[in-house]
Amino acid sequence: MAPTYFPAISSYGVKYSFISLIRLFFTYSYPRVLFSAYDLHFLPSKTRMKLYEEIKEYSKESIVFLDSGVYEGYWKADKRWFPSLYKESLARIEFDLYSSFDVLPRRNSEDFAKRAIDSILASKILSDRPGFVPILHGISPDRLIFLVDDFVRKYPDLCDFIAVAERDCGDDVVERAHTICRIRNLLDGEDVANRKRILHVLGCGNPISLLLLSYCGANTFDSLDWIKHVIDPKRLGVSDFSHLKLTECNCTVCADAKRPYIETALLHNLLFYQNYMIQIQNLIKENELSRLLERYVGQDMLQEISKA
Repeated sequence: MAPTYFPAISSYGVKYSFISLIRLFFTYSYPRVLFSAYDLHFLPSKTRMKLYEEIKEYSKESIVFLDSGVYEGYWKADKRWFPSLYKESLARIEFDLYSSFDVLPRRNSEDFAKRAIDSILASKILSDRPGFVPILHGISPDRLIFLVDDFVRKYPDLCDFIAVAERDCGDDVVERAHTICRIRNLLDGEDVANRKRILHVLGCGNPISLLLLSYCGANTFDSLDWIKHVIDPKRLGVSDFSHLKLTECNCTVCADAKRPYIETALLHNLLFYQNYMIQIQNLIKENELSRLLERYVGQDMLQEISKA
C-alpha cells in the first residue's frame, strides 16, 4: 500500500467532541478515518445506534479503521473497557480494518512479550471479518524489534498488516527511522511476496516524520495532529491551532471565508494530509523521495538514517 494517512478521532486529549469530529468526516466524505470502539461504546444508546447507521453509510465510499480503544481506556483510567465489549462493537460497527486489543508495555514486566502475543491471538478471534491489524509495542526500540522478529517468525500468516507506535521506536528522529527500517527488513525477509506487507505507524502525523518514515518503509499512519495543531504547508511544520492565518495558506478551504474558524482549520489540515500523501506517493513512484527529504532534513542526516 502506498503511504497513506488516517486522521484519528479520540475523546481523550482533544478539545472537540467525538460526535462533532466524526460527523465532519460524514459531511465532507473524507476518504478515510480511524476512531476508537471505546468512544462509540460509551455514547448514549440512541446516539450510538444512529452513529452505527451513519458509519455504515459512510463506509460505502470511505475506509474505516476501528481502533480497540485501549489508548482511551488507559489514559482515562477506565477499568470498564474489556475485550468482550470490544467484541460487541466489532459485531455492530461497519469497518474495513480493526486493531488488536493491545497490551501496553510496562517496565520490569518479564512476561510482556507473551502477554502481548497472547492478546493478539485472542483479538483475532473477536471477529471473523478480514482486516485484522496486530499492534506490537516495546519498552524500548530493541525490545520492540525483538517482539516483531519473534512474531513474524512464529505467526507469518498474521503479518500482512501490522502496527507499531511511533513513540516506541525511539526518543529521537534518527533512532525512530532506524527502528522502522529494521522492522521493514524483518517484515520483508527474503521472500519477495512479503514486500506487500503493510507497516502502520500509530501516532505519527508530523509532516517531516511522515516523509521520513515513508522513506524508511512505513506504509500507513494515523495521529491526532490534525485536531491539535495547524499544519503549515510551506514549511511542513505544525503551529498553534489559532495560527492558521499566519501560514498565509491559499488552499480551497482557506479561500472560503464563510466557515467558522475551527471548521476551517480542521478542513485545512485534512486537505493538507490528503494532498501531501499523494505527493509522497508520486515521489516514490518517480524515485525522488530522497530529494525532498534532503531539503527538509539535510544530506548529512539522510546519510546517517540510510546507514540502518
